[in-house]
Amino acid sequence: MINSELRDGRSDGLIRRTIICSKRAKPVACSEGWLGIRDKCFYFSDDTRNWTASKMFCSLQKSELAQIDTQKDMEFLKRFAGMAMYWIGLSRKPEDYWKWTNGTTFNNWFEITGNGSYAFLTADGVHSSRGFIDIKWICSKCK
Repeated sequence: MINSELRDGRSDGLIRRTIICSKRAKPVACSEGWLGIRDKCFYFSDDTRNWTASKMFCSLQKSELAQIDTQKDMEFLKRFAGMAMYWIGLSRKPEDYWKWTNGTTFNNWFEITGNGSYAFLTADGVHSSRGFIDIKWICSKCK
C-alpha cells in the first residue's frame, strides 16, 4: 500500500506538488524484483517498451514511471542504469513545461537535454526523445 501525502509549494511562480513518502515505525522491504533506497522502491525493467506502454506497466504495478526528487535518488538511479536508457516519468507537450506522470510540474532541478517530449535516464544524465521508441523503464513507489 502506498502511503503518501500531497504538499503544495511554490517554485519559480508555478504551483508545484511533491509526493512525500510517509515514515513508518518499521522499515518495509520492497517487493521481489524491486530495489529500495530510503523511502522508495524502484523497478528496473529488462524488457523494452515505448513511453506510454511503460507508464501503463508501472500503473498496473500500483506505481508510476520514476519520479526523481533528490540528488541521492538521481545518483543511485544513474549508477544502476549504466549504459542502458530508461524511461522516467517526465513528459511535456510542445512549448509547455515538463510534468511528472502524477501531474506535478517539474521544478528544473536537473537538466534535460534534447528536444523530445519524453524523458529518459542514462548514467550521464537525463535526456529527451520521442515517446514511441522502445527502451527500458524505471517504476517507483513509496515503501
